[in-house]
Amino acid sequence: MTDQSLVDADGFARPLPPDPLSPVPEAVERELATYRAGDAGRAKAALTTIAESGRTAVAGHAAMALAGVELTENGLSASCGKWLEQVAAGEDPWLGPLAVVMLSSDFEEHIAGPEPLLDHLAGQLTGDRASAREGFERSLAALEEAWANESEYDDDAISAILNQRDITKLLLGNLLIQTGDSAAALEPLSSARSHCDGLLAAYAGHLEAHVLIEQEKDEPAAEVLSYAYGESIPANSGAEGLAQWIGIRYGEHLAGNPWMDIVADQVEDIPAVTEAVVVRDRFEGAHFFTKLSRPALAAIGLHLFPASADFEPVHAALERLKTWSDERHERARRLILVLHQYVEDSRDEEKTRGLAELWKRLDLPGLR
Repeated sequence: MTDQSLVDADGFARPLPPDPLSPVPEAVERELATYRAGDAGRAKAALTTIAESGRTAVAGHAAMALAGVELTENGLSASCGKWLEQVAAGEDPWLGPLAVVMLSSDFEEHIAGPEPLLDHLAGQLTGDRASAREGFERSLAALEEAWANESEYDDDAISAILNQRDITKLLLGNLLIQTGDSAAALEPLSSARSHCDGLLAAYAGHLEAHVLIEQEKDEPAAEVLSYAYGESIPANSGAEGLAQWIGIRYGEHLAGNPWMDIVADQVEDIPAVTEAVVVRDRFEGAHFFTKLSRPALAAIGLHLFPASADFEPVHAALERLKTWSDERHERARRLILVLHQYVEDSRDEEKTRGLAELWKRLDLPGLR
């Protein structure tokens, strides 16, 4: 039955809500509990079986759990990297970006210093979030104290302290969002974005924008996403994988709020640019860098604007998301509804037929 709650009283598509958190599936949490209880061998074997079972949300969580186990036992090893690459190539909008950041050389450089940040992160990834939060907060307090006494350290030590302070804020902000305390995450994330650059600044902005969207601060969220996307492209970040996730979040946000200044300014200042072009460009950018991350929402956001009215790539991406999880498939369904106003063209009979078939298949409500 068509869900009329997806449209407002005037018959227009409602903007997409903030990305929901990605809870650890019961099967994965059960094995993590076994791991925390001391039976590492059994837990790792079971998690490996789950992680290798297919391209699904459960397998993605299992892979991230294994990355956490490897982080605990061997640090940022090749084995840890293998699982992180699987996560980065998946569809999870929370685990995927974190995996990309953990794979970067920037992360290794900033994590080095006096505080055991990898231990806290490993605790988070293996299910001990309370201890992880305590650890990050304790480390941040120690690093702030060290910075206050900077005269006691040489230049290299000060650089390490500042790097660790900034990435601690970034990791703490991510954890605070994951534990449902996103309001408390805003300050450390904003600070991390302003003090970092490249990939780490982009990731901080990606998370900060999520909180701003939750708080219905649409214009500030768009400005942060614009900055974060620019920092995330490989030419600026020196790494692949994050631009896709930020591009999706940015495109979703613009699509649901086309009245914002950041859209109007481009439409007014650049000849032949429309709201549709501004929105499409975000998804095109997200779809362009595919070496590490290939989230299907980027393909959907791009290929709904076809030059030839060929919607097959959209259908293929929907199938990938349906296999991944019901939640991601529903996210795609809502994205298609929101984007309809930008791609509908009554003068193009082939496109009109293609969109009608897509609407029927997804049981989407009619729009004005």
